[in-house]
Amino acid sequence: MAKSVRRKLHQMTQIRIRSAEERIRQILDHRTEGLAARKDAASAPAETLSRALVCGSGRERFGIPVEEVAEVLPAQKCVPVPDASPALIGLFGRGGRLVSVIDLATALGLEPATADEGQHFVLLRREQPQVALRVERAFAVSEILPLTGAEAAGFRNDAVTGYARPAAEMADRDETLSLLDTERLLRPFLSSSPVPGV
Repeated sequence: MAKSVRRKLHQMTQIRIRSAEERIRQILDHRTEGLAARKDAASAPAETLSRALVCGSGRERFGIPVEEVAEVLPAQKCVPVPDASPALIGLFGRGGRLVSVIDLATALGLEPATADEGQHFVLLRREQPQVALRVERAFAVSEILPLTGAEAAGFRNDAVTGYARPAAEMADRDETLSLLDTERLLRPFLSSSPVPGV
């Protein structure tokens, strides 16, 4: 009888040891999985929002990728170019080089701005030829949230590559930005310009 009691006590102890070991193993496995998931999340690239210069022309708002913008300047007098496209409003000098100025609204087939006050030139980051876009107003650089699905369908112009909404700092404006591809926008003007290199 004493042997059977001892045997049962030994079995119960073994079961307890096994269940305690199993619990420890489960806890360690769970912690290992958690640490591995944390490491994967840290190594995964964080989702970065695109940044764009938000400009206005008429009732429209446009986003120009910040990588394509060299500088924003106040509008200034331009020398007209004879027989040029109506969108090419003229030339001005900057740093010993001529800069062609294209009115954004006219280039997109919109009603051009009437008043010169408060307008800006957006100098694009390109070498030859140097080009600035005339906009009614350059508001700010903003992170943008691209629209998808039905909201992003139906581009009205080749130069518009998508639509987006400004993120947090301009979120009080419930507006949609047309995202511009400046090279597509400039293509018709660069190939048919009457001025060499413009």
